[in-house]
Amino acid sequence: MTIFELKLFAVLFMVIDHIAMYFGNMPPLRTAAHFMRMIGRLSFPLFLFCMAQGYRHTRSRKRYLLRLYLMSLVMTGIMYCAGDSYGNHNIFLTMFWVGVLISLIELLQSDFRKGCIACCLFAAAQSAVIQLDGLLFPTLNGDITCGLLLNPHHCEYGLPYVILGVLMYFLWERRSEFCAMYIVFTLLEFCNVDVQFLIIFALPLMLRYNGERGRSMKWFFYLFYPAHTLLLYWLSTILAG
Repeated sequence: MTIFELKLFAVLFMVIDHIAMYFGNMPPLRTAAHFMRMIGRLSFPLFLFCMAQGYRHTRSRKRYLLRLYLMSLVMTGIMYCAGDSYGNHNIFLTMFWVGVLISLIELLQSDFRKGCIACCLFAAAQSAVIQLDGLLFPTLNGDITCGLLLNPHHCEYGLPYVILGVLMYFLWERRSEFCAMYIVFTLLEFCNVDVQFLIIFALPLMLRYNGERGRSMKWFFYLFYPAHTLLLYWLSTILAG
């Protein structure tokens, strides 16, 4: 299975999830909404896996990170304009942080001195972000300020999923360790008494990855994410009255 095919599965699961999110309280979907949200749990791990593989093979990591960051700003602007009822939709920022941490770790591995300097600068920047958050944007919620100030602690799905993406990158070549890591992560999610543990069912799809990219359609996936959430949000507001 190629990256393109995995992304199509991720898109399918995501759309099912977001339909339930926006229309789940309406009579036609009320009974099916919870099941649809459960199916949707498979989406983000697949996107995260595809991002980790894409980051491994991209010709320019700087451009890759820049695209993710710019799209995260687009989503931050949409969330600010649409309001709380739109929800928190910014997986681009989570993926951006996965890429940043991967680069920091690899810099430590290749040049320990430069890596230490970069990590110290990173820690100092994050300390400043935490201090500035409440001062500059006291009335905005964390979902918006994390997009403006690049705070990984409040990005969508949180820091644990940033770490999951990093582990996906470094452990993929060692399949048994990759599977063990993913199963342990799923068990931790199960302990949280949340349907998020259903991400375990994304693992068989990841293991079918054949190392090929498949069709590109890069910008389709970048643009489909904000487009479909805005469309569903707009339709839900109309139907709600």
